[in-house]
Amino acid sequence: MRKRILLTLLAISLLSIEVVSGINLSRGNPKPELAFQSNSLDGTGVRVLVPLYLRLQAMEEGNITLWMSLPQNFTDRVATINSRILAMFASSNSQGFSFSRDKVGNLWVRANYSLNAGDYINTLTWVSSQTLSENLTSLGFVPFPQTYPDEVKPFLDPGGKIPAENQTMQSLAASFNQTLNMTQTIRDVLDFVNKQGYDREKTRLLLSGNLTTTDILGFFKDALQVHETNSSICLERSWYAAAILRAASVPTRTVTDVRLKTWIQVWLPNIGWVDGETLCAEPPPHIGMLPKSIFASVPWMIENSSDAAFPFVWFPAATLRIANLTFAGTESFKIDEYRTVFSEPIDVELFEKDPAKFRFPVALRPETIYAAVTREKSNLNFHLFGKDENTSRPIRLEESNSVILGDVAVSFTPISNDNFLILEDFSVERIWKFDVRILIPVAAVPVVLVVWLYWKRRRHGR
Repeated sequence: MRKRILLTLLAISLLSIEVVSGINLSRGNPKPELAFQSNSLDGTGVRVLVPLYLRLQAMEEGNITLWMSLPQNFTDRVATINSRILAMFASSNSQGFSFSRDKVGNLWVRANYSLNAGDYINTLTWVSSQTLSENLTSLGFVPFPQTYPDEVKPFLDPGGKIPAENQTMQSLAASFNQTLNMTQTIRDVLDFVNKQGYDREKTRLLLSGNLTTTDILGFFKDALQVHETNSSICLERSWYAAAILRAASVPTRTVTDVRLKTWIQVWLPNIGWVDGETLCAEPPPHIGMLPKSIFASVPWMIENSSDAAFPFVWFPAATLRIANLTFAGTESFKIDEYRTVFSEPIDVELFEKDPAKFRFPVALRPETIYAAVTREKSNLNFHLFGKDENTSRPIRLEESNSVILGDVAVSFTPISNDNFLILEDFSVERIWKFDVRILIPVAAVPVVLVVWLYWKRRRHGR
């Protein structure tokens, strides 16, 4: 009986050891709940955290340049939306980055890759977005102008996917353009294009992870093909509406949000750009929706030329698989796949009003660790938030930084680029941490031995 008690004590002492090591935080632990709202708003003014995920796989060896648009602030006659790039995680096989803006104001990040067949390109962008206002006032009679501003004229031109000069598009435009009222012409065109069939199979293929193409734009029909097949998805339908409206002398462009929902914007004199609906599903009784509500949308890209555009493209032509366009949850995020993070520092006064809306996850297992980058005048700070504790440290540019919260260490080398901070050599690791419970077996084993020797001597002394 005494021997069994001693063995039990020894087993308990050994089981009490907790091993704390340098394992990566991204895998092999229980899945937590990730606290963010996705693609929904409860009311105007509510700020939400939205993930934007892109995963491509190379099907052949080669060098490519990936261009990807980043969500930015959006203002037109209908809505004002404030969007901030909290963090864009770029896969570790990237070989250099640069930023540029197009004529419309889209912000593009350019990344170079040297790929072997089977390699992946990953980006995960966390966007904090807030709809500040929305104006759905009905539009009355708006006459066609005699001239157009120079900045609007490109959106009357034909383009590769928007053949406004095509005779079929011209004939369609003439059939709708029987009035001097621009508003009525736009509504009539929207009513017409929104009666098309919805190409569910194309949407399914785009989101299935099985689409392989050398040119993402080439996957979509142009306006003439949409007309001939009488079937489309919202992106194609927007190009179709744009081609007819441009042919009818209505400046038109497209907007795509982070859910890849696309609609049109039309320019009206003395009013500006107004949003119009190109539906993807069965239309409601009134389908010529102008202005269209964009409440709860997070605009990703405005069409950036007289031609059609898409929020990400690559050059030169190379065979890539669109592996994933949807952030499925915590299992999609493996921090060791990313070594570079772009962040738009948040003004500290805005951040302190509601820190939870301006922080992004950097580790998800065994518990979620959030980070934030803030700016106070010329001073930059990096913050970490755990379940019960948080910490912050000043950022030292162009040298190695390390911020520790509990047993989690985040390391990076920051470089300033315009309004963005580029965090290179980004890593998140567990660190060795002394745990007093490690002393339990150390102290317990001698006690067990003393008890055992005492018991043995008494037994032999009998």
